[in-house]
Amino acid sequence: KSATWGASPLLTSYLFSLFFPAPPTSLSECNCSGRSDQCVFDMEQYRSTGSGGRCVSCRDNTDGPHCERCRNGYYRKSTEDPCLPCNCNVNGSVSLQCDVEGRCACREGVTGEKCNTCQAGFHSIGPGGCR
Repeated sequence: KSATWGASPLLTSYLFSLFFPAPPTSLSECNCSGRSDQCVFDMEQYRSTGSGGRCVSCRDNTDGPHCERCRNGYYRKSTEDPCLPCNCNVNGSVSLQCDVEGRCACREGVTGEKCNTCQAGFHSIGPGGCR
């Protein structure tokens, strides 16, 4: 299903000759957004998108076929920035995923960028938020 580019130049060239007019000459053809030095050919991805190069071992907490998005639980303000941990409070937030500014969505009675503080009139943050 997948063949590591660079591991066997002959195999790589053969596989790509089946689908492309010329074999890939560099990792730039995988479009790993500068966040991986490895990619593989993925036949299922090729069938569904027309692009078979899938990056592996993405750096900077990125994910996706081209290391184009942050892993779950991470965010970044721009595509050039590394992905940073959301650090949403597990009890105070509705999800561990935050928005592109790093703000978490809070449960009722909870406030703060990371949903770690009870609002005025509430106390005791717990699994359902603040009481």
